[in-house]
Amino acid sequence: MRNNNKNNNVINNINDSSNNNLFYFRNRNLHFLKKTPLLLCNGDKYNQDNKKQLKNIPSNKFMTNYHRNFPYNLKNSLDRKSIPIKKNPVKLQNLTTLIEEINNEYSLYNTKEKSPFFLKPPINHPCEIPKPIPIKKTHVNIKVSINSLKDLIKLSDKYPLSPEFEYNINMEAIHNIRHPIVKLDNMIGMKTLKKSIIDQILYFIQYFHVGSNDFMHTVIYGPPGTGKTEISKILGEIFSNLGVLKKKKWKKVTRSDLIAGYLGQTAIKTKEVIKNSLGGVLFIDEAYALGNSEKRDSFAKECIDTLCEALSDHKEDLMVIIAGYENELKKCFFEYNQGLNSRFTWRFKTDNYTHKELNQIFIKKVQEINWSFDKSIKDKWFETKMKFFSFFGRDMETLLAKVKIAHSKRVFCLEKSCKKKITLEDMNNGFELFLENDEVKNRENDDFLNSMYC
Repeated sequence: MRNNNKNNNVINNINDSSNNNLFYFRNRNLHFLKKTPLLLCNGDKYNQDNKKQLKNIPSNKFMTNYHRNFPYNLKNSLDRKSIPIKKNPVKLQNLTTLIEEINNEYSLYNTKEKSPFFLKPPINHPCEIPKPIPIKKTHVNIKVSINSLKDLIKLSDKYPLSPEFEYNINMEAIHNIRHPIVKLDNMIGMKTLKKSIIDQILYFIQYFHVGSNDFMHTVIYGPPGTGKTEISKILGEIFSNLGVLKKKKWKKVTRSDLIAGYLGQTAIKTKEVIKNSLGGVLFIDEAYALGNSEKRDSFAKECIDTLCEALSDHKEDLMVIIAGYENELKKCFFEYNQGLNSRFTWRFKTDNYTHKELNQIFIKKVQEINWSFDKSIKDKWFETKMKFFSFFGRDMETLLAKVKIAHSKRVFCLEKSCKKKITLEDMNNGFELFLENDEVKNRENDDFLNSMYC
């Protein structure tokens, strides 16, 4: 029974004459359990209120022979709520050793009083544990062709992780990266990139890189607003979930973060950024801005040479992802140091969005802020204005901001039910505000000039 004194919450009188006791605990993360042999059990939840008796503890083929011998007062000390029981009984030499481990490492908490109570070990109380019952595993030979992210997702849905099954492929790794793969697959457009990126995932998911000194540094080609930043975040999540990267770290930098004001300081600044990114992803957006096509920038040269050295020195604990236009990256980044090309072995391209995909992106952004969008606004509205949306996703963010301003003006004196509902009128008026930016307005002339020389 438990002492009512809050300052001395001790469970006394653990009496049990049986030699086949199994002890279950709420905390599934007791690290000392990992150091001892475990008897695997298909445990369930210990549901008990004031009316239910201990005999109602759920049992199964493994627990049936053991839960009756569980010390009553230890059971009774658990909360009268739904408490997850530890699935794995602990194999220790005696009850005293077990209780000492608990008292030394952890305290159990009474949720009613929010205070810890401890177990008091009895003297010379033997508690011999039966030998572990082996679980017979069924080998499952999976034969399937993986050609897309959807194929991997279907695979994880069809073959759940279970101690009863042993697969011929690394299903645990596939389950670990399921969440970021779903996020990547749900991104609008990017059909070419999604198809290409599966090759990188399949290579690292089988750990062929171990002992091969392979690089994981990646280039993402594409114009602004095509999701390159989000893709780099997802890649970082995939590699960290696989254990290839040790930390869930993602750091975005630009030229100003790497290049200092004086020659000699750039290398120090770049090394500091690299040091802070170890174990994760260093994402350099618009990396072509580091240099120029004339290659006369000594600051850029110092930065890129320092980066090139780090790509080899930290190939196992750093993933560098650069992004930008393909031609500009070639002239203003890769040509500064010939060793860069061989270090960026993985290269992907983002597709330009179609007018239908821009419509989907715009609707998605509207829904994310809990606004509604008039269904009468069709894809055609975006198609006729595509020449002004050369920054794609970024332009959709800007357009939405302008549409919200136009909407606020229109509904100023209207009922609350009319607000936060974007209409065709809001879209047209918002687009006029969008065109007030001279840079946007001149995009039509840029397209005309480009067509003359192409």
